[in-house]
Amino acid sequence: MPSDINNLSGKTIKGYELRQMIGHGGFGAVYRAYQPSVDREVAIKVILPEHANSPDFIRRFESEAQVIARLEHPHITPLYDYWREPDMAVLVMRLLRGGSLQDSLENKGAWKPTDVVRLVTQISGALTTAHRNSIVHRDLKPANILLDEEGNAYLADFGIAKILLQPSQPIVEEDRYGSPAFISPEQVIGQPVSPQTDIYSLGMVIYVALTGQTPFFDSNTNTVIRKQLSETLPPLQTLRPDLPYAVNIIIWRATSKRPEARYPDAYSLANDLKQVLTGEKPSTSTAQISSPSIPRVLSNPNDINTIIIEAPTNLTNPYKGLQAFQEADAGDFFGRASLIERLIKKLAQGEHGSQFLAIIGPSGSGKSSIARAGLIPTLKRGALFGSQEWFYVQMTPGSNPLQELADALLGVADKMSLSFTNLFSGSEDTLAKIIPEILPIGEIELVLLIDQFEELFTLVTSEEIRARFLQLIVNAVQTPASRLRVIITLRADFYDRPLQYPALSTLMRDNTEIVLPLTLPEMEQAIVEPSDRYAIQFENGLVSRIISDVSQQPGALPLLQFALTELFDKRDKYI
Repeated sequence: MPSDINNLSGKTIKGYELRQMIGHGGFGAVYRAYQPSVDREVAIKVILPEHANSPDFIRRFESEAQVIARLEHPHITPLYDYWREPDMAVLVMRLLRGGSLQDSLENKGAWKPTDVVRLVTQISGALTTAHRNSIVHRDLKPANILLDEEGNAYLADFGIAKILLQPSQPIVEEDRYGSPAFISPEQVIGQPVSPQTDIYSLGMVIYVALTGQTPFFDSNTNTVIRKQLSETLPPLQTLRPDLPYAVNIIIWRATSKRPEARYPDAYSLANDLKQVLTGEKPSTSTAQISSPSIPRVLSNPNDINTIIIEAPTNLTNPYKGLQAFQEADAGDFFGRASLIERLIKKLAQGEHGSQFLAIIGPSGSGKSSIARAGLIPTLKRGALFGSQEWFYVQMTPGSNPLQELADALLGVADKMSLSFTNLFSGSEDTLAKIIPEILPIGEIELVLLIDQFEELFTLVTSEEIRARFLQLIVNAVQTPASRLRVIITLRADFYDRPLQYPALSTLMRDNTEIVLPLTLPEMEQAIVEPSDRYAIQFENGLVSRIISDVSQQPGALPLLQFALTELFDKRDKYI
């Protein structure tokens, strides 16, 4: 891989043909590219090595990208693909051919008020969706608002987005100086970010879109930052005397130095701006969307006494259908708190010096969800001493577990090492040697989640490859002062297979937790809690009926999730 990411035109990266660079900045370069497998053009952002190799970026890249890729809104630029490897991280996005708002302002100047209203309405919808998913953009500016050929606006570049549930970080120099004209005061001084952080930046964007100029322009970046902390924006009428004075009130509220004094949500800001600039009152549907606390009801579609009402739109379904919960779904994962606590205790005890944990349960018991959406996020929040600073990688064995292992480790490595090739044919302690090479010096550990461990016995045809993979894992976790922790999930009907390997069977005997069926209170939590964040209520008696139907059915959790997914999607028809 070339070391200069600003010179990748004509190169092919994982099947994407990079054709020409269309933008660059302090965080990375953006290329127009072609994806032959689906015959489409895409935009590819390649993150600079100094960012892609930083430990904090490595820790949060996978989980944040997973959340961002799931954001679904007509005015959020879709994230199609993403990965990280030594010296770069890559984001593959929809290619928009209308340039950016910044390009438009530089080439054509200030926008018409009606066009600004349309832009703010579209971007406020995108921000609301992001905020409901606990994502703060943190870098809202004209360069990150892309346009299509009809002038519609799309929110882009969540590459440095911040998940609200994570601890706040003081803003670093490259973030601060990337967009000083739009940065919020709390970011400058390292206070926690919130949706109001984006509202501040949106207020600045509105000012620039209406006037064509930034309010705190100065060649000295420190002067701009000082003004962001202490000065009120000048009245718009100095540049646009045709605008109503009331627009100043809207922008001043959005850009208050105190986050709590700003608009409560982006839709409220958009509604006020629309009313002042166009005279139109907010629509009923918009008012409903901006008030997610209005109670709604999930009902039994077989009840003949139901009546039809209108329900809120643009709500992300918190249930997973037949899919497993992922780390991005941690906020919707309920009912396994007691089990997660037991798993954490197992890892804390480290019986017989082992750093191995097996999670075993029957098919459909939710093993993958427990590990991905329960255990890993809990560890990342610091459940064990220092675990919030550890690195985490996940893999499934597939048909080539050695390659899957190498790819997973490359996702957290900051350099390419010859040791990676030794995974395939080197000594049995190769993995134990790689771990110190890819981890920063200190007490930081690496947690390797091997999900669907039974694939080693169903998809791997070579006994030599299977045995080598198992021996690499066993040696690495049993190495004195090992900095690797391995967690596996295994179907109960394959429990005997690992026991045929003596070293692994000892680990299994001493470090296994069995997944039991949900208790009735736990099942109620799994059903009710995900919808509670939307203040959506179940019809009286419906939860009890659901529990009665599924509580006696082994492996019924996927079917329960599927039924809840369908019920949530159809909630607009019944009450």
